[in-house]
Amino acid sequence: MNVRLSVGGDTPVARDGRAAPGARPCGPPGTGETLAHLARRNAERWPTAAAIRWRGPADEPCHMTYAAAWEASEGTARGLLSLGLAPGDRVAVLSGLRPEWTTTLLAAAASGLVVVSLLPSTVPEEIVHVLGDCEARVVVCEDAEQLAKVEAARPRLPHLRHTVLIDAPAAASPPDSAGSSPDSAEHPVRTLSLDELRARGRRDVDAAELRLRSDAVRAEDLLAIIYTSGTTGPKKGCALSHGNYVSVLRAHPQPPPRPEGGQEHTNGTVFVVTGPHTIAMLMQVLAWWSRYTLVFRRGGPDDSLVDEIRAARPQILPLVPLALEQIYSSVLASWPEEDVSLVVEAARAGLDARERVRRGETLPPRLQEWFDATEKSLFAKVRDHFGGALRRVTVSGAPVSREILVFFLGCGVPLVECYGMTETAAAATTNTPDAYRLGTVGRPLPGVEVATAPDGEVLIRGANVFRGYWGYHEDEFGSVRDGWLHTGDLGSIDADGYVTLTGRKKELIQLSHGVAVSPNPVESELRGNPLISHAVAYGEGKPHLVVLLTLNEPYAGKWAAERRLPTGMAPLVRDPILLRELTRTVQRANATLQEYYRVRAFMVLDRDLSLDEGELTISMKVARHVVHARFREELDALYR
Repeated sequence: MNVRLSVGGDTPVARDGRAAPGARPCGPPGTGETLAHLARRNAERWPTAAAIRWRGPADEPCHMTYAAAWEASEGTARGLLSLGLAPGDRVAVLSGLRPEWTTTLLAAAASGLVVVSLLPSTVPEEIVHVLGDCEARVVVCEDAEQLAKVEAARPRLPHLRHTVLIDAPAAASPPDSAGSSPDSAEHPVRTLSLDELRARGRRDVDAAELRLRSDAVRAEDLLAIIYTSGTTGPKKGCALSHGNYVSVLRAHPQPPPRPEGGQEHTNGTVFVVTGPHTIAMLMQVLAWWSRYTLVFRRGGPDDSLVDEIRAARPQILPLVPLALEQIYSSVLASWPEEDVSLVVEAARAGLDARERVRRGETLPPRLQEWFDATEKSLFAKVRDHFGGALRRVTVSGAPVSREILVFFLGCGVPLVECYGMTETAAAATTNTPDAYRLGTVGRPLPGVEVATAPDGEVLIRGANVFRGYWGYHEDEFGSVRDGWLHTGDLGSIDADGYVTLTGRKKELIQLSHGVAVSPNPVESELRGNPLISHAVAYGEGKPHLVVLLTLNEPYAGKWAAERRLPTGMAPLVRDPILLRELTRTVQRANATLQEYYRVRAFMVLDRDLSLDEGELTISMKVARHVVHARFREELDALYR
């Protein structure tokens, strides 16, 4: 479907976080369905069911019931109100995923405030940008290290009034004697522990006042400002309303009900792998909507992703492609090297058999016999890496190698590709186990429209579309015109409504002979080799593409040891045997691609790309401009 659009714009987001005059409503007003209402409902109906599970400092299992989560959230909300915050004021959270992150989100939702989440890895300059741009009044910090970052930024944050410390020392000062910043005597910034904040709220704000404040929250009011990962330029805050998220929830079918009461009687578990950003925000509200138990990944330096997933036994597992690639490498590494090609081939045959059954065909007896035997000896073992209780694995955020998709689908993993972006509350289209088309991101969610512009750009319209970029008039970016969100993604829509993504408009590489190519096809093909963690194509103004590769260190180390090669990354990337293997991978990828998409040379880094170095965004996408600039000299040398 192609549409021709006229340029238009919407009223900007009001700086107080309320709906600006004349702004288009983005959610179903008057429903009474906000995140706070969902949390209170669950606490009242299923008080002893487990809302959150996690591993403690000594690896001990911990959980928080719906009743306890709402009690903590209510206490935090009353504490925030005691600080004099008005509806629409911004509360930032500088923390990893943990129960206090969830309860602070619920507290903000219940008191009409707007939450702004930052990862613990956020660097000081970015903290200044985000907190200054959203004019945060309060920052909730995970520990002393995060608090120190905010304290260093205080002179440049005139709107900041309070900091709250989650992991405070045992002997904390009372609220009224908390220290203030010496650099701003006119507007002192006070620091409280989270316990002190809650005690202050219980003392100064009664529950009825909070209930009135909570009931006044409308669907069109803001719930969160999420700063986009941004592969170029400064980050912009996406303003998302309660209604944006509720519209996505309504598009998801409710799971079959389970018996009421009891800690174990939720509808299943959602294992959240990513940090507190776009997908994690959606999983928070989805869990409360569908009565799932949230399970947070600990993610320590010695923690294996596959081991944590297996221990969590999730029913719902949202993943970014990088995490799926890590699981793929781990699964293949569990077989001897000489058996890997046989395992991959069996998965391909398994997918073919499953597709035939899905079309209503009866498998020939010998094929059925092979399938039944392989199901027990191979496919079930692959699914065991996911814990053995999966209902669905969703993958979104970037292209996934077809080889990886075929492998897991062939082994019976209920994996579906979907599509969304921060600007659509993380959801817009999805495949389902019953309606799946390989290589697509599925069909639009109920209530969402998807179209393509004449130049192939994907357009989205629906109640999930955000209110705009915080502090900017829409004309400055033109992201929403005539109600359609211009995503910046390129794609197509088939006759059955399935959407296929082909690349990003801004990531197109203009070769010297005038052809513009997307880097995604060759990059995703290359990442199908479990040795490769990242592939970054390069070639602006050049006659052809070259690519920078990084190794998946755990898998590459095992691969090298089996061949008695050096296992350290620095010597390994220069080893002729490794380079021959990577050359074969590039040749196989080139064989599937059109001429202009083919890679003519490659280089291999002796380390992986790094979030801390700015080479990856917080959603684990490659920051191309950073990688290209940092390794430009080495990449240019590939053309000589």
